[in-house]
Amino acid sequence: MDTYKIQRKIIEYLDQKSGKDITRQEIKKKFIESSEFKRPDPKTKKVKAFKRKEKVPRKEIEFLIDQLCNLLEVEGLLIPNKKYLTVAKPFRLTGRISISRRGDGFISLPSKNEIFVPGPLTNTAISGDKVEVIPLGVGKKDRLEAEVTKILKRGRILYRMRVKEKTNKFVFGNFLDMLGDGKEGVLHVKSILKDSFDAINIDDVLIVKLKEGAEPQDNLYDVSFIRFESDTKEDGDLQRILMKYNYDPVHPDFIPLDFPEEVTEKTVSDWNRRTDLRDLYAVTIDGITAKDFDDAISFVDEGNRLRIWIHIADVSYYVEKGSALDKEAYERATSVYLANRVVPMLPPILSEDLCSLVANTNRLAFTVEMEASKSGEIYNAKFYKSIIKVKKRYTYEMAEEEIKAQDPNNWMYQVSLFTDALRKHRMKTGRIDLNLRETTITWNERKEPIGIENRERLTSHILIEELMLSANLKVDEFLRKKKIPTLHRIHEPMDEEKLETLNHFLQLNGYNVQIHDTSYPEIMKAVKEIQDNSVGKIFNYLLLRSFMQAYYGADPLGHWGLGFKDYCHFTSPIRRYPDLIVHRVLQATLLETDKEYSENEIAVMGLHCSEEERRAADAERDIVKIKSFRYLESTGIKEFKGFIVGIRPSQIFVELDISNLEGVLDKSEFTDEFEVMIKNDFSFYSKKYSKIFFIGDPVTVSLDRIDFEEIKVFLKLKDFKKDDTPTKKK
Repeated sequence: MDTYKIQRKIIEYLDQKSGKDITRQEIKKKFIESSEFKRPDPKTKKVKAFKRKEKVPRKEIEFLIDQLCNLLEVEGLLIPNKKYLTVAKPFRLTGRISISRRGDGFISLPSKNEIFVPGPLTNTAISGDKVEVIPLGVGKKDRLEAEVTKILKRGRILYRMRVKEKTNKFVFGNFLDMLGDGKEGVLHVKSILKDSFDAINIDDVLIVKLKEGAEPQDNLYDVSFIRFESDTKEDGDLQRILMKYNYDPVHPDFIPLDFPEEVTEKTVSDWNRRTDLRDLYAVTIDGITAKDFDDAISFVDEGNRLRIWIHIADVSYYVEKGSALDKEAYERATSVYLANRVVPMLPPILSEDLCSLVANTNRLAFTVEMEASKSGEIYNAKFYKSIIKVKKRYTYEMAEEEIKAQDPNNWMYQVSLFTDALRKHRMKTGRIDLNLRETTITWNERKEPIGIENRERLTSHILIEELMLSANLKVDEFLRKKKIPTLHRIHEPMDEEKLETLNHFLQLNGYNVQIHDTSYPEIMKAVKEIQDNSVGKIFNYLLLRSFMQAYYGADPLGHWGLGFKDYCHFTSPIRRYPDLIVHRVLQATLLETDKEYSENEIAVMGLHCSEEERRAADAERDIVKIKSFRYLESTGIKEFKGFIVGIRPSQIFVELDISNLEGVLDKSEFTDEFEVMIKNDFSFYSKKYSKIFFIGDPVTVSLDRIDFEEIKVFLKLKDFKKDDTPTKKK
């Protein structure tokens, strides 16, 4: 019997013991002494049969049981209880499943571990579905493998389906915007009006909904017709992304929103317990189109010290823990910015009005008051609820104009001098600072894309950044020292194994500098050495991809990229649920009341918020690509300069000179074989041209086609750098 089957039997046994206490010794006794696994007595006649059939050694079974039990303990399926283990009831794990292109499933757990679900065992699950799984055993990479036992909640409501076949009784189509094995929908003629059925043609895209209670057969799902995709006056690209990621810009009607229109002593229950800061000069600095103002700042030069106030919208006053509004905000977890449209975490009455720190209006805030030196050292901080009245609403451009004037008496310029000193001080103590520009789309009055440009990073952006970082750091430091369970923003150190790849890239491009370890001085030494050109840009990309992904969690592990021992998100509670959690925890700590959340609750919420953050980033990336490609299509430009930025066996990726747009060259542009010959992480051999191509090589390409379904620009190669040898740098 193979080890995987043994694990399956152990899991079945534990499932039967759900809700009961058990010991490891009982499990070992059950399986080691089982006649199925133990070696027979040599004196019996069964010896020959035993010799013919391979048995699993006792030590191997013991190891399997210990390994499996350890993993199940970590995931909370076995709960230590003195000398016993309590088997969880139900003996199941839940999570949101992601389906790969191969059709396999992956589920992240609060423990930061990942469960693997083999494709045949995903049981009709679609990417984004919340599922229940039962473990099967320990697979590759020593991680749990599992089978989906139930679809708890579909990850989306509406689907796009392209019609591929139509009969007298059925319409068959392929689901779009979906990874994994090709899933198909079937529409029954009886479920649709005759006029609509008659109007359906091959290749039409329909908006459909899965029929509740209908069990799919072999990836074929019963669907209900909603409308034709073309049958709307709304932005089709936006609607597509809203459907794909299951976002609803409108909050449910059942959530009560009976808030007072004004913030006054009569309408605020804890008015007298707040610090009244309405006479303190405070300003907001945001983008010109911003509607939700999370933060305001105040600043006073007291001669031998500086005093800074960071005022953050007090969302926790309006969003009561456990309320219907709170549950909806938690499910959303973040506001999503889709090109020129926002899907808000909170309804507009709060996000754009009562919670937003609009000018010349009473507003409730949670204030961080700090004392600092002019050299950028913060040596004291305190926290309290307040009432403020913002005196002026600045845009980044307005603030930048005052900073550039360098008037020593100007308030904004004085603040910038402090934040500049603050940043320089932090850069010395450890900060990875990559000069990566943000791409933005410009729009006309009809909300059509009319340009793509790199957003310039202004001094005013850095000013706000540094002050918000300070508030986040000080809040997290305070809560860590108090040993209070809270949600930290975690960025773990870079994996040392990545250094070999980075050093190889530096060597290939003729740089003498080498990165010896993942310390800040070593990383920044390489960043500063490389020039601001295509090679330097690619190195920054490679470095960024080498970093671990930041996430929310219960452990105070710090933020490696920022160089902070303590870090959380506190400054954007209007658009991020983690900040709201930290506000509640901080207030309970200041009032010395019971803890707001347990360690386990924090871990579960951290996983959910991290997943929703990544989903929002994917949605935002998708819409920016689609709109960028719409703009590219409108220009009529067919030929571009660019440089190679990525290599895959079947595709080569090129960044175009038109504002960071990325296109794809098929492997057939370089070889007649099945795939290109990849030499290493940064180069490949083209049999067609008898040449080695490197990441960073300049190329001239022409537009082949724009595939809006795949969200890719396909290119043809026209010309390239003839010299094989990378330019040597000194």
